[in-house]
Amino acid sequence: MQVEPSLLAVSCIASATRGLNVSTKLAVGYDLCRLTMHDLEKIDLIVKIIEDIVAREIADKQCQQQQVAQQQAQLAAAGSSCKEQYQQAPQKLANASNSTGGPPQQQQPETPTDVQFIYF
Repeated sequence: MQVEPSLLAVSCIASATRGLNVSTKLAVGYDLCRLTMHDLEKIDLIVKIIEDIVAREIADKQCQQQQVAQQQAQLAAAGSSCKEQYQQAPQKLANASNSTGGPPQQQQPETPTDVQFIYF
């Protein structure tokens, strides 16, 4: 899907104002349309996509947290104490570094200066 940056931005703002349960959200929607010259239907479509993505990401994060909690419960049930885990942490870190070929490299993300369309 190809989206203009201004349409994506106004859709994010519209989604945020809807999340605030503002009583004047319809008026805010019309103001956003007037200011950005985008059609309300287009904004609503992108808002729906944004909200679906956010809901999916939240659900994924909750699943990950549940898995971590289950793993911690299993470790606790197996009798692995915090002290043992703390003592084994440097060895696990060294093993992880060796398997990846060295310490992770932090790179500065590149941001284009002239964005015409956003694909997602």
